[in-house]
Amino acid sequence: MEEERQSTVRIIKFFVTLSLMLLFLIQCDSRKNSYRKIKINNKWIKVEVTDTPAERMVGLSNRYSLPENQGMLFVFPDKAKREFWMYKCNFDIDLAYIDASGIIREIITMKKEPFNLPIDSLRKYPSSSSEIKFAIEMKGGWFKEHNVEVGTQLDLKGFYSAY
Repeated sequence: MEEERQSTVRIIKFFVTLSLMLLFLIQCDSRKNSYRKIKINNKWIKVEVTDTPAERMVGLSNRYSLPENQGMLFVFPDKAKREFWMYKCNFDIDLAYIDASGIIREIITMKKEPFNLPIDSLRKYPSSSSEIKFAIEMKGGWFKEHNVEVGTQLDLKGFYSAY
């Protein structure tokens, strides 16, 4: 009887592990198709759209570089004060905090940090506004290089989160 129970437990563990792996693979595959193009100051950029809590938490972690004119667009379900940090990212990042009307309210350069630091010890980069609906991360220096400043208007109406 005990052997049957242990066998059943092993089978259940196997299927749970298999299910989690399949979910992870589906998540990875869906991110491949999450790139969209947006225009900033007559410059088209390709952004990876992150609109779920899990995607936003990972962000650009474990990346060693970003292709030219490519970044990440964070889409939030509501307007609020936001806070970002640099976790396991090997390059500086420019972060633009954007309100619901698509206006850039702040641009911050986040400096890379050692890979071995725990999240709770990393420098935090909070927004000063509580009206932030979007954020864009680009390679450090990108906004200055392309003359993008606070007050720049973006058309982000097509990026509102589904929830």
